[in-house]
Amino acid sequence: MSFDCRRCFFELKAQEEMYWGLRGGLNLSNIHEKTDVDVTADWENRAGFRLGMVIGAPLKGKLYIEPGIYFTTLGMKYKDDKDEMKLNINYLQIPILLTFRPHIGENTRLHLSAGPYVACGVGGKMKFNKVKVDIFGDDELVKRFDGGISFSGGFSIKRFYIGMGYDLGLVNIESKSSDSAAVVVGASSETYNRNFWVGIGINLQ
Repeated sequence: MSFDCRRCFFELKAQEEMYWGLRGGLNLSNIHEKTDVDVTADWENRAGFRLGMVIGAPLKGKLYIEPGIYFTTLGMKYKDDKDEMKLNINYLQIPILLTFRPHIGENTRLHLSAGPYVACGVGGKMKFNKVKVDIFGDDELVKRFDGGISFSGGFSIKRFYIGMGYDLGLVNIESKSSDSAAVVVGASSETYNRNFWVGIGINLQ
């Protein structure tokens, strides 16, 4: 029985390069709506938050794979002279990102990430004027599942991380039993999540 020092060295180095960390931040979300007429509703951004964790593992050189899981709150607001609408959707979101992490200083790394995400709705409300309903109730006002592409950039200084990103929803979350554009502008529509976020975190390994 022989001991392979070279293999052991590279296994230990890979373990040292792996990391996991906690993340949190502020969301500024909205929805993008495509309608079958030229008129669209003037949705306003809604503030929310995101909390989660990530795990990073080296692939080759400075390229890493970084899956994560987040609890994130998205939605939008709308108000005119007659009506007021607020949409709040809570998701469990799982991104799987490719991350480029080169050193730009002795204790500082640049983080550039992109990749797909999937999300499952775990709760939420829609308020139209004074009426508030559960969006995942019997009528299912919004589809429960979402997916898209995430882009982000940031820096880690020693164990601390700061960054920002954008989640581009590619799944139409408008359910057949509800049409928000029909409520506001009288048209059928497709609805997609959009979210800009800023965040901080700490790497524990």
